[in-house]
Amino acid sequence: METINLVAGVLLILFGLRFLRKGFARVMGGDLIDWLQGFTRTRPRAWIGGIAGGVVMPSSTAAALLSVQMTRRGNVAWENVLAVLLGAQLGTTALIQVLSFDLQAFAGLFVAAGAILFLYVEAPRPRGIGQALLAFGFMLLGMGLLGDAARTLGSDPAVVNLFAALGELPLLFLIGAALLTLLMQSATASIALALALVATGQVDLTMLLLWVLGANIGLVLTVLIAGWGDLQGRRLGLASLLVKGPLVVVLAAVLLHLPLESPEILPGTLPQQAAWGHTLFNLVASGAILFAAVLGHMVRSLVPDPVAAEPSAPTSLDPLLQQNPALAINAVLRETLKVFDQLHLLRDRAMHALSEGDAPPVLRREMDERRWHVLQARDELVEFLDAIPDDALDEEDQILKETLDDLMRELPVIVRTLGPGLYHDVERLVRDHPEAVASAHPLLEEAANRLSQQMNTVARMLMRERPELGRKILERKQENSRWLIRAKRAQAGLPYPAWEVLDGFQELNRRLSGVAYVYSRTEPEVADED
Repeated sequence: METINLVAGVLLILFGLRFLRKGFARVMGGDLIDWLQGFTRTRPRAWIGGIAGGVVMPSSTAAALLSVQMTRRGNVAWENVLAVLLGAQLGTTALIQVLSFDLQAFAGLFVAAGAILFLYVEAPRPRGIGQALLAFGFMLLGMGLLGDAARTLGSDPAVVNLFAALGELPLLFLIGAALLTLLMQSATASIALALALVATGQVDLTMLLLWVLGANIGLVLTVLIAGWGDLQGRRLGLASLLVKGPLVVVLAAVLLHLPLESPEILPGTLPQQAAWGHTLFNLVASGAILFAAVLGHMVRSLVPDPVAAEPSAPTSLDPLLQQNPALAINAVLRETLKVFDQLHLLRDRAMHALSEGDAPPVLRREMDERRWHVLQARDELVEFLDAIPDDALDEEDQILKETLDDLMRELPVIVRTLGPGLYHDVERLVRDHPEAVASAHPLLEEAANRLSQQMNTVARMLMRERPELGRKILERKQENSRWLIRAKRAQAGLPYPAWEVLDGFQELNRRLSGVAYVYSRTEPEVADED
């Protein structure tokens, strides 16, 4: 029974971490990666933004993966992303600080309050707060199960002998924590598990701090593995290893040679001391941003730039078109319409997989390839647009350029949601809830058709067939939002992945309509006929 409680406790903590992150995302009402990227203009701002992001998204591994995604976009220097990553890892220690207090007795209160808001309130922000409270309650329940199991096991002579042996080989605690963190994909969950082991009475502060160091190394390995397939991501992972690796070695050596009483200058109980050790470690590691130039030189020497090769352009833009700005704008518009074709294909392929009840891995690879093709085209279009001087365009072309700029800013989120995001949700739906596919399919198909109609209207507006369609897009945004809210209420029994698909469509509805604001401001009195 104690083994079952241990497993259930770990799973509750992992589930709570994911649920907590999604709850905070609902509260913020936007995409966290875009929000974080807005802080990356300077390293101090990137670090501060990372701390804020780590507090509202208390998953160190999620912060690491988001950082790798930012390097893959190619718009932010990896040195600034490293500042975001170090700040986010410091921010995530806030949750460990909270979990180090004995709050398990209040788990029911958090679950009850969260469930009321999450189940009975429709507004997204209060519902997100409810989801966060519910998730925190789950984590406390998990900590309680782990603590109860640890107390029971602590009286077992075999467990006592095991911890006595580990006390003679303390580095095993560090290595085990690194491997467990890599396996669980969460340094926060790994450290929470270590805090619960205190209940056995066999774990001292030195062992706990070694576990904290190991969890941080496991997190570094996660960043390195996640970013290895990309040049900038590889540099980010290696930089993180160069920052935290030597620091772990030095601190581990100090801990192993200090008298047991020396580390106890940290405040609070044993779990709180471990939490402070985690926070102080990441605070010291954040000092690496002061030496970013030296660190950058070291990393570039270890991971040099590849030999330049003839690039394969994702678009057919001719640089000579820059000599005629009006033709250049039209060329960008032509390539943008090709991007819309790719977006339609992504949507169609996912909906076809849903109708077939099968989402094979080959489809995922295809959608990833289409997504990267779109992102490469987007980067070239942004560069091409930036080279067109505004003062060489008439008023109508200036409006079109501004609108295309807005679309290019939204495009990474749009293609990510229609590509890997939509595939992931559809794959979970057909795999975990095959009995619900038939009932969910008509609703999801209708939502997808509405999204397709909105994309077609945006394309027609950009082609200047009907500039007044900007007003129509904004009105359709409101109509689609109301329809989605009514559909969710009418289909209360939908499985969670289907809700995620609808949430993704709602986010795309908002982002697609954003490009219409330029036209709607310039044509305020035009009739809204379709």
